[in-house]
Amino acid sequence: MLFKGLNNEDSWVVVAYAATWRYGYDFMLDAAQIMLDDLKDGLQRFAKFEILNEKPTEIVEEVKACGGRLRDCKALDDECAAIAVAGISSTMECPVQLMFFNQTNVVRLNCPVQKIFDDHGEHVFDNYVNSIEIKAYCADTERRTIARLEEE
Repeated sequence: MLFKGLNNEDSWVVVAYAATWRYGYDFMLDAAQIMLDDLKDGLQRFAKFEILNEKPTEIVEEVKACGGRLRDCKALDDECAAIAVAGISSTMECPVQLMFFNQTNVVRLNCPVQKIFDDHGEHVFDNYVNSIEIKAYCADTERRTIARLEEE
């Protein structure tokens, strides 16, 4: 992902990234799944935005009820404009929220801990979001390959 900039909004540091390619809903689910796997039991928020800039639907309980398997979560059956996933990252050892915006290449990371950026610089999350993007593309490739093999 390409680092686009950083600013402060209220008590959050907001980092803008651009994914390598424009993505759709499948990528959003794959990337969110990768993040959920990192959060382990630290999931605090999962929200979907039917329409941007409107109040999201909080579905953390539905996600937890299906064991964190997003493709099994009925609340995510219908495509939406954006999703937000937040919790305590086991990799970064801090609270973080990622937002994915459908049919764009926009990814937004929010973190309430300014000290992380003060101590490690504005690019402290770059490798983290890069790994999520790469793993999401790999998950898509694996799913399509398995489907193709099952057709044969």
